[in-house]
Amino acid sequence: HKVAQKRVTMVVTIPTPPTPSQGSTGTRSLQLVVTTHPPHIDESLLGRQVPGRTPGGRETPAVTTTTTLVHRPYDGPEEWWRHALVYEIPSPDLGAADLDRTDPIIEHALYLGMDAVLIRPSLLDVDTELDSIRRFIDKASGRGLRTIVRISGALGPITGPYAKQNTAFVTGLERAADDLLRRSEAYLQAGAAGIDLGTIVPPQLTSEIRLDRLSTYCAMLHGQLAEYVDEGILGADVTADYPESLRHHLQDDWVHHLRDDCLTLTRWNAESLTSHLTRSLDEHDRFGAPPTWRFLPPHILSEHLDPGDGQRWYSVDHEERLRRGLALQAMMLALPGSLYLRQGDEISLTDSDKPTAPLELADMVAEHTQVQSSQFGSPTATVRHAAHVRHEYNLACAPLAFVTGLEWCPPQTLAFLVRGVLVVVNTSDSSVTLPAEAKVLLSSQPLRQEEGRLLVPPTTTTWLEATTVA
Repeated sequence: HKVAQKRVTMVVTIPTPPTPSQGSTGTRSLQLVVTTHPPHIDESLLGRQVPGRTPGGRETPAVTTTTTLVHRPYDGPEEWWRHALVYEIPSPDLGAADLDRTDPIIEHALYLGMDAVLIRPSLLDVDTELDSIRRFIDKASGRGLRTIVRISGALGPITGPYAKQNTAFVTGLERAADDLLRRSEAYLQAGAAGIDLGTIVPPQLTSEIRLDRLSTYCAMLHGQLAEYVDEGILGADVTADYPESLRHHLQDDWVHHLRDDCLTLTRWNAESLTSHLTRSLDEHDRFGAPPTWRFLPPHILSEHLDPGDGQRWYSVDHEERLRRGLALQAMMLALPGSLYLRQGDEISLTDSDKPTAPLELADMVAEHTQVQSSQFGSPTATVRHAAHVRHEYNLACAPLAFVTGLEWCPPQTLAFLVRGVLVVVNTSDSSVTLPAEAKVLLSSQPLRQEEGRLLVPPTTTTWLEATTVA
C-alpha cells in the first residue's frame, strides 16, 4: 500500500574539525536546512528536497527534525583495533592451570562474534610457566581471536566517595615498575596482540602517580610492541572526571584503546546520555583515537564500593538495574569504535552474582547461554545478533548523529543515527509507538503490539532500519 508522504525540515548541525587548542566542538558549528522525504533517510543525512502531499492533494505541515553530527569516521588506515569487539575476563585470578582449561571461554567469545579476548594472568610465573599462555594465545589465534594481556591496574573505583580506596595497582605475582615491563615482553614474545595497563589512577587522587614517569613506561611498551607484533596495541582505563589526564594518555602516551567511564557516570535520561557520549567522542576524535567503550567498570561493582552519587543509572532496584544494563549494552553495541564486553554481562548477570574465579564464572555463563541461545530476544541472543548487524552495517566505522524532533519519538527519549541504523533508547516513563512501516533490527526487551503498531516499552533500546522510520 502507499504511504502518505510528509515534508520534514531537517536541521543538520555539522561541527567543524576540532583542535586541542580550540576545545569542544559545540562552539564551532555550521547549520544547514534541508528537506527530506519520509520514509527515507539518506545515509549522508542530507536527503533530497521533495515536498509532501496527502492523498487529497493537500500539503502536509512541516515537522522539524534536528540531526546533530558529533562523530565522523576515521579516514586513515583501517587497523583491526579501531573496530574490535573484545571479550574481557576482568578477574585477575588466572594462573597456568587455569589457562589450560579456558577452551570454553574461547569458544564462547567466538559464539558471541568477538574479535579478541582480554585476560589478566596475574598468578602466572613468566619465568617457568610461559608455555601455558603461549598455548592459550595459539589456540585463540587458530580460531581467529587475538589476545590482549593485562599486566596491572587498580582493582577498585576511582570516582566517587571511595576514589582513594581499593586502588591496588598490582596483584598476584605482578610487581610494580620494571617487573611490569618484564611481564609485558614475555607476553608479547608468546604472541599477544596487545598489552593492557588496566585502570590508571589519576595523579589528582594520589601523589604516587606521576604522569611523566608513566609516559616513560608507555614509550618502552610501544618499543616492545614494535619489536614483537604487527599492529600491536596498548590499552588502559581512565576516568572522565579528570579530562586533563585523559588527554595526556591520548596525546602523549598514544594509548590505542583508552576506555573512559562516561557510560558508568551517566544518569538515566536522554540529556545526560547525550552529554556523556558527546564528550567521550569529542575527546577521542580530537586526537584521532578510536572511541572505546565499556558500560560498567573493569572491577566488580558491589554495593559497598559503588562510586556513584546515588543518581547514576545503576542507582535503582535490582530488576530496573538489569533492564537499564541491557538497554545500555544494546546501545553500546551500536556505537562507532571498539568496545569491551565483560564476562557475564552478556547473560545479564549482576556483579554481585558473579563468582570471582573466572573459570567458575565461565561455567555459569555457559549454563545460561545454553538456555538463552534458543530464546529469541534473550540477552545472549541479542548480543550475538548485535555483533552480526554491527558487522553487516559496518557501524564501527560509521558517523554518529543525534536526532531530535521525530514526530513519533518523544523528547525524553534518546535517538541517534549510525549509518543506516536509528538507535532509540527509551529513557521515558511511557512506551514509544513506532511508525507502522518500522523495521526492527533488534531490541533489548520484547516489544508489544497495539492496533497493528509496535510499542517500545520504557527502559528499552531498539535498533531500527533508518529508511523505514523517518
